Amino acid sequence: MEDDPARLKAEREAADRVYNEALTHLDRAIQRLPADFPHPPPGPDDHQITPLNTLWKIDRPAAGRGLRGRFADAVRRVVAPLFEQQQAFNSAVVDHLNRNVPVARETRESIATTLTLLHDTMGDLVRFQSLLVIFLQQITPYVDTRDRDVAGLLRGLSGAINAVADELLKKSEAMLARDRRHEMRVSDLDARLTALQQQIASLQQVLEKR
Repeated sequence: MEDDPARLKAEREAADRVYNEALTHLDRAIQRLPADFPHPPPGPDDHQITPLNTLWKIDRPAAGRGLRGRFADAVRRVVAPLFEQQQAFNSAVVDHLNRNVPVARETRESIATTLTLLHDTMGDLVRFQSLLVIFLQQITPYVDTRDRDVAGLLRGLSGAINAVADELLKKSEAMLARDRRHEMRVSDLDARLTALQQQIASLQQVLEKR
């Protein structure tokens, strides 16, 4: 039968079991924030930037006097291209470092901001998943409560119908009893009328014989 209580109960228990298993799998799948969440890298080491900006230029010594001065000037003219090349290299290195320090700082700040956003987003996702599981856990009690409410309404309606049916049955029985009493009275009257008719007939026969 379609409304077999035992079959319906078995189907409900099977559905509850499948739902609870799915809820357990969902609860186990909730993400967790890692304990060793990465930190942003340290900022650029600019400890030597100021000294480099002052030491990159090679200062030429003042010209000397006499034979020693002329000899130093001759040597200076020979090595001047090397000093100029070294100074150009120093300038390029210092300029490169000066340009990369702000970039490194901005990169570090960008990584820090991204990690913070990622951490907060994952935290919000974990909270949402937890709230989702809690919400789903409340569905079964909510449905059961609704079922109990409906069952209570049905019981109340059934009781009202039964009360009305009992009242109608009592009235029907009273009417049947009244009808039976009426029938009995009619039958009694019929019997008396028949007996009276017989007495009248007998009286007529006696009168006719006189």
